[in-house]
Amino acid sequence: MMINNRSKTEMTMKRVLMISFVATGVVMGQFEDIRPEDRAKLDAQALRVFDAVAPVLEKTSASAVEVRVWQKRVGFGTVVGPEQVICKWSDVSRAAESLSCRGKDGRLLAAKVVGIYAEDDLALLEVKELKAPPVVFADGGDLTLGSFIVLARPDGEAGGVGVVSVLPRSLRPGDRAFLGVEMDLKFAGPGVQIDRVQAGTGAESAGLRRGDVVIGINDVDTNGNFELSTALQRMSPGETVRVRYRRKDAEKSAEVVLGGMPDGRIPMGRMDTMNKMGGHRYSLVVDNFAKVIQTDMQIQPEDCGAPVVDLDGRVIGIALARAGRIKSFILPADSIKTLMADHEEEADDKGAALRWDEVDEEDLRRIKATRRGRGSELERHMEELRLLQEQLGLDD
Repeated sequence: MMINNRSKTEMTMKRVLMISFVATGVVMGQFEDIRPEDRAKLDAQALRVFDAVAPVLEKTSASAVEVRVWQKRVGFGTVVGPEQVICKWSDVSRAAESLSCRGKDGRLLAAKVVGIYAEDDLALLEVKELKAPPVVFADGGDLTLGSFIVLARPDGEAGGVGVVSVLPRSLRPGDRAFLGVEMDLKFAGPGVQIDRVQAGTGAESAGLRRGDVVIGINDVDTNGNFELSTALQRMSPGETVRVRYRRKDAEKSAEVVLGGMPDGRIPMGRMDTMNKMGGHRYSLVVDNFAKVIQTDMQIQPEDCGAPVVDLDGRVIGIALARAGRIKSFILPADSIKTLMADHEEEADDKGAALRWDEVDEEDLRRIKATRRGRGSELERHMEELRLLQEQLGLDD
């Protein structure tokens, strides 16, 4: 039996609302165990949310397009100007000469890369004869934690529904708060046991030791690695925090100055392991972005590039990456507006706004080298293999 768009969206809404209920203590346990009165409340809220979202999606979906490589959809794109579409660079980089876009009217139109924004993993496409209205990006100042947001597909469906879990922040290693310790991932809790204290860090200066169990940061309890990582995501290098911990049977606290995440370090190792065990698929590039909004929205990698709206219909950004089991990243609207304002300027030394007609093979290698995401290690090995084949004359 086919499920109509409204039913599919309602079911998505219910799952998100269920998570919200659990988080606030209204409901504990599985969806099937919800009390009848809470289920009725959930159904009513899902219908209200759908009624609010439906007209929003209808308007915004007109500014979303499918992005195709060799006729196969690899992602979505957002119309940002007359005949201009922004999409994920990692989605199209392997075949940038074989691109097309299809909008709500169903026409398949040839697309050409005219700009690359490597630091945000974005490409600007020129799509001649595209008849689609550009989105109007909102100001980011009104975004709040817990706000419902929705991904708008070109067909008018909700590609994903979630809430804002972390406000805009940097994912660059030097901009991310680092406690200065490595955790024992085998420790079952409660708390987070320190496996090693790194030399020269705030944790070492504060006297933290191997075997200490971190139970809180400031007023936030940390029952496990997820809570600790989430707390640190909302902090900045240089910030002083009060770390509460257990040492044997004694509870202690220490003032720790947070550092920047060391370059090359992979954070949240335990979450990565959990994600892999869950069988989910993630985007190729998931890290080192200058500024992102984090959400619990569960989308597919090929849903990235689409516009994301709040329940007031404001376009707050575009979907940038599926990065974890319950973690996706949105590029904020103000970042996109800045990119577009800089598009006509000459490319800088970092390749942040390279014009496609000026890109050569060396530029492409350098662009790939600027990215540090899931899969980048494989890309580096493949590049090394390709260069070796060239040297040995085996690339014919």
